[in-house]
Amino acid sequence: MSVEHPEGEVRLANALQRGEFSLQYQPRVDIVTGEILGAEARLRWWNPDLGTMSPAQFIPLAEDTGLIVAIGKWVMRTACEQNVAWQKRGLPSIVMSVNLSPRQFKEPGILHDIGVILAETGMSP
Repeated sequence: MSVEHPEGEVRLANALQRGEFSLQYQPRVDIVTGEILGAEARLRWWNPDLGTMSPAQFIPLAEDTGLIVAIGKWVMRTACEQNVAWQKRGLPSIVMSVNLSPRQFKEPGILHDIGVILAETGMSP
C-alpha cells in the first residue's frame, strides 16, 4: 500500500501523534577546517505497515491536505530542541536549517509560530 491509497491521509495524520516521524541532520562542513558550521534537518517517516516512506511520497500529500503546517511546526521545534541539547552538551552553536514548504509561508501566523518555538526551546535566532 502506498501513501496515495485512500488511507494515506489518515496514516499521515496519525503519524505525528504516533511518533513515526524522525529527523536526520545533514551537516554543513567548512571544507578547509573540517568544522561543522550548521546542519539541515531532514524529515523521515517510518510507518509500521508501510515501512520507510520517502519524503517525495508524503510531502506532497501533507501539502495538499494542509497537514504540512502541523508537521512543519514539529520539525522546527524538534530541530531547535536538538540544537539546544547539543549546545548543553558542550558542542558549539551552529546554524540549524529547516525547510519550509510554500504552503507554510501562506500561513498568517508563521512568523509568530517561529518566534514562539525559538523562545520555548531557548534557541537563539
